[in-house]
Amino acid sequence: MALLLAGSAAPGCLHAQDAAPSAGAPSSKDSATPLGAITVTATKHATAIDKTPIAITAVPAEVLADSGALGINDMAKMVPGVSVQDAGAGQTRVSIRGIYAAGEPTTGIYYDETPIAGSVGTTNDAGGHQPDLDLFDLDRVEVLRGPQGTLYGAGSMGGAIRLITNKPELDRVDGSVEAGYAVTKGGGPSWLAHAMFNLPLVRDRLALRVVADKQDTGGYIDNVVLGRNHVGESRRDGGRVMLRYQPTGGLTVDASFSDHLTRAEPNFWTPYPERWALAPLHPADLPSRYGSEISTLVPYRDRTRISNLTVNWDLGWATLTAVSSYFDRESHYSQDSTPLFQYAKYLLDTLGLGQVYDAGQYIPSYLYYPGQTTNWSNELRLTSGGGDALDWTAGLYEEQRRSRLFSENLHADPATGGPLSPPAMFFRRHIYDDLRQKAAYGEATWHVTPRLDVTGGLRYYRYAKDITGYTDLNFDFPLIGGGTIPPTTVGAGQNGWLKKLNVSYDVAPHVMVYAQAADGMRPGGANQLINLPVDLTTYKADWLWNYELGLKSNWLDRKLYLTADVYQIDWHDMQVSAITLDGTSQFITNAGAARMRGFEWEMLYRPVPGLDLTANFNYIDAVLTRDQISNSYEAQGVLGRTGDRVPYTPRYTAALAADYRWPIGAGLGGMLRLDANYVGTSYSTFRPTDPSRTRMGNYTMVDGRVGLEDADGRWSASLYVKNLFDKLAFVSTGLQTYYAPFGEAYTVAPRTIGIDAKYNF
Repeated sequence: MALLLAGSAAPGCLHAQDAAPSAGAPSSKDSATPLGAITVTATKHATAIDKTPIAITAVPAEVLADSGALGINDMAKMVPGVSVQDAGAGQTRVSIRGIYAAGEPTTGIYYDETPIAGSVGTTNDAGGHQPDLDLFDLDRVEVLRGPQGTLYGAGSMGGAIRLITNKPELDRVDGSVEAGYAVTKGGGPSWLAHAMFNLPLVRDRLALRVVADKQDTGGYIDNVVLGRNHVGESRRDGGRVMLRYQPTGGLTVDASFSDHLTRAEPNFWTPYPERWALAPLHPADLPSRYGSEISTLVPYRDRTRISNLTVNWDLGWATLTAVSSYFDRESHYSQDSTPLFQYAKYLLDTLGLGQVYDAGQYIPSYLYYPGQTTNWSNELRLTSGGGDALDWTAGLYEEQRRSRLFSENLHADPATGGPLSPPAMFFRRHIYDDLRQKAAYGEATWHVTPRLDVTGGLRYYRYAKDITGYTDLNFDFPLIGGGTIPPTTVGAGQNGWLKKLNVSYDVAPHVMVYAQAADGMRPGGANQLINLPVDLTTYKADWLWNYELGLKSNWLDRKLYLTADVYQIDWHDMQVSAITLDGTSQFITNAGAARMRGFEWEMLYRPVPGLDLTANFNYIDAVLTRDQISNSYEAQGVLGRTGDRVPYTPRYTAALAADYRWPIGAGLGGMLRLDANYVGTSYSTFRPTDPSRTRMGNYTMVDGRVGLEDADGRWSASLYVKNLFDKLAFVSTGLQTYYAPFGEAYTVAPRTIGIDAKYNF
């Protein structure tokens, strides 16, 4: 429901899905621009956001730039109800309205029309391995809260995020370049460079748009085991090439190819050395903040390539859209397995079995996961032309995702933490994961009266999933087992219907209320783990119903834009992550049910020309309503019980921003922006008695920016600071008996001061 212009409405670039900002576009603080006038396409129709009766937030390109947002993690603070579990490069999980769980994504992420697929990994956790995508040269980001099943299908049971790029312009040559440099307290330097060039090849018929981006982020972690400082740096390189062909006024063909490469080190540190049985093993000189005792180098490399062809044909009475996308992701990530064998050695020596099983021979060692995920999706959609008593959309969709992954255990060099030469491998497992989905859907809005609309939607879906695994190199060890394992294949599948009903009513010219009920689901699957009982191999799809009431309104001659909504979500057959009794492996099972009750509120206020004040607030009570019981695994005492809070879901979040622009003279203008956002307390697991439970959140971050701008929008230069008060802010934490006995903490970077400049031509 609620929609936020999360800062400023940009009149020059937000009136159409593929409109692009120009160098001479009006300022986003143009006092003549009515608030709430932005046009969005989340419903597959172009609609004014304040007349779109769903919970939607739109963040324009100008706000992304002014706030320094470089990725989805930065953007999420501008949207109520969105939480991000950030576990480093390529390992981000986005949840909306408390729909947080392992397994397939609960939030759909779309790059224009292309669904973004996460890497499945050894634990079938595609939702926790989303690729890193740059936000440069976007038109806007649309965030849809609540299930979007009828139009977006499985994987959007909590909501959807759409990254909408600027498209090639057919009638003019333009471009932009941007560069920046920053220094983080106690860390290495960071810098970025972005460029865009738009060229009409045949005026009003064919145009090319090329985008390039590069970003190096310095690390601030000190590894006391390997004697390395400024660990955790990342390097991202990418580009996008787009062609637009418009042979006639009613036919538009868009073709694009993007390539993004991320190379990074782990940016977590060790916050809890005193909490685990291995406390005597941690280095005595471990610092109290930003210190890591990881024993091996565990680099991360990810290359994501997206190819897309979209055809829009205006038939007059309707628009026919055909979309074909191919997503290809190669990822290579690692995990330090040294603590596993340190713990084994500690136990075996205590039991007097150290001479029987030599765990020390595997110290140090690391797990290496090279893999590839491809996803080919196709959609055919027909959308009514509008202007009648009935607006409708109907379509067909199919998707084929294939994942190939190796899980390898290798010895490491004790001196450097890197691989031996030649590599010395002592364990290898192969996993193949195939998911096939097909759907047919339709949604229609009946304009009963000029003030009353009724919308209904249906989607029929069918999916099938097959997972094959085998081990061709193994070692004899008590915690792992021994011997090779031949190929085995397990499968799962389901079909059914997704439904939606929405009623909206204009109680006044600028005040709309609506009510909505919609359900959502995500596919089930099968585990491929060594020694997992047969009855725990497969798990079902989980599903939910969302009920909400919302309000959208403009006041004070459209100088004040307010939205609010209340909702309840009933979530059933939750897919949850459990741990085998020996503690060595994670698997997914269905256990328990949850209820979310929440309130979301957003405001944009322009008290005087040039000054925009924005705010949002979110409250959510996300708790289990049924015990999580999974056979004998409940004996661990870590599965949730009725009343336990859903992990990684703070009860309160809020954000406040002030953006002011004023003329200085001689064709110059000044800009000043302050952002503050509060994130409440959340926990890493359900049970308060879980020994691995950790606490995070409960912090307020303040960022600021001051700059000069050319009055014609040709250039700008800014000085900015992030984490102004140098707060220690935990965004993701965890403890795991064998692989992270001292804990892993991902935190907001210390105070960072930087400069950037941009030139448009």
